[in-house]
Amino acid sequence: RLKLVGVLLLVWAVVSFFLKHSKHAIWDFELLAGIVCWGLCFIFFSKERDDDERIHHLKFRALMWGLPLGLFLTHLINYFFLSPEEPDSGKYIRSISAYTSFTMVLTIATAAYHYLKFKENRI
Repeated sequence: RLKLVGVLLLVWAVVSFFLKHSKHAIWDFELLAGIVCWGLCFIFFSKERDDDERIHHLKFRALMWGLPLGLFLTHLINYFFLSPEEPDSGKYIRSISAYTSFTMVLTIATAAYHYLKFKENRI
């Protein structure tokens, strides 16, 4: 099952993140975001036990919330925390990577999907 591959990737991301810090004293958040992004892709887009139109609809609704919210959070973080105070300062402008942005989108979408599924099963 692909969800198992996704969970293994999440575990590998955390282990490799802390191993790299313990060996080289580097906090490599880009490595962490890249592997977590792949793990969340496998988890979110894998088939469910009862994969029907209802599940597809819930996943689509979750993506409808995850994509705009994740991109909005990316924009806010870039604007308030990573952009320089003076636009013509000549400094290098760092921004959030695509992996980090997509990790935020998939985290929100996965959480929204499980919330919607829980809410629907409760009714």
